[in-house]
Amino acid sequence: MKIERLRSTAKTTLTGLGGVVLAAGVGFGSPAVAQEEIDVSIVSGFSPAVAAVRMLKESFMPGVDARLAETGNYKINWQEAFSGTLAKPAGELEAIETGLADMGVIPTAFHADKLPVYQIGYVTPFTTTDLVLIHEVVDGLVDKYPAFRDTWTDLNQVTLSASGIPDNYILCSSEPINSVADIDGLKVAGAGPNLRWIEPAGATGVTGSLGNFYQLVETGVVDAMLVWGEAVVSLKFYEVCENYFNANLGGVNSYVINANQQAWDRFPDEVKDAMVAAAKQYGVDIGEFAAELGSKARETFVANGGSVVEIDPQERAKWAATLPNLAQEWVDSLEADGVPAGEILTEYMQAMRDADQPIARQWDQ
Repeated sequence: MKIERLRSTAKTTLTGLGGVVLAAGVGFGSPAVAQEEIDVSIVSGFSPAVAAVRMLKESFMPGVDARLAETGNYKINWQEAFSGTLAKPAGELEAIETGLADMGVIPTAFHADKLPVYQIGYVTPFTTTDLVLIHEVVDGLVDKYPAFRDTWTDLNQVTLSASGIPDNYILCSSEPINSVADIDGLKVAGAGPNLRWIEPAGATGVTGSLGNFYQLVETGVVDAMLVWGEAVVSLKFYEVCENYFNANLGGVNSYVINANQQAWDRFPDEVKDAMVAAAKQYGVDIGEFAAELGSKARETFVANGGSVVEIDPQERAKWAATLPNLAQEWVDSLEADGVPAGEILTEYMQAMRDADQPIARQWDQ
């Protein structure tokens, strides 16, 4: 090889000039490749106290960095736009669509009208509490069915991965809830799509978000919130709720990591590959994080003077049976637009059956 011949020549010629000169000659023959730095703004309306943002900082962003460091060709200069600095909660979709941010995490529950196919978790409650399983199954559906990715075409975005954070919805309340009957008459805050789960039990739903649930209960606007164990601990909801009713409503896919189309087109392929791989790992990591912290929620609740009640399994089954056929409504609406939603639903539910999940209602049957 030419380089080897040059090195051999340099060694022969410079032998009498000392090791320092020889080293300099060899170094001159192998110049370092300049590393390209890429500015990337990443958005969420929530603060890092919320798990979806915390795991951006602890999983996704360092995951991209680590993958790129393997070759050293590129380095990301992350520009964090969290805590409402660029977009408020539920404003992330528009910020990415318009290019205010290059990428970010979008809570899909707040955009049911624009992202109907992504509501599959919200139309299949009482199915599973395994958030990693939900992430892996939904990501598989996204890869298989064009309807998921086609959703983003008119929104000027590219989706990297779907994930979630609610591994198991519970009711956190200021009023005691010892059974489903106690939900009757309560005002309950939720993300929107999940409010249909509690309305058949006699509750009045109030749309809110993690950003204002605490205040809604503290000020008496609502009596309870539909949340999950990790949020109870991370956001200290136990300070305003004295009662933790584990309704075992199950978990959902609730976030996507997306990039603005024009920003994505600018990124080199190596950067794109690193981002997609890190986004998929983010879904696993956030699921494991939610499960770990959520497992401490009951202890934390009791330690702060609260009470914990587990729903009776027969009550859970009865509650699931009283709900409208949410999944079939979803199927009918999407199939009217040419989306094979029935096939998607069956595949999702079959994956849950194959994983032996605690399904209280077979939504595809």
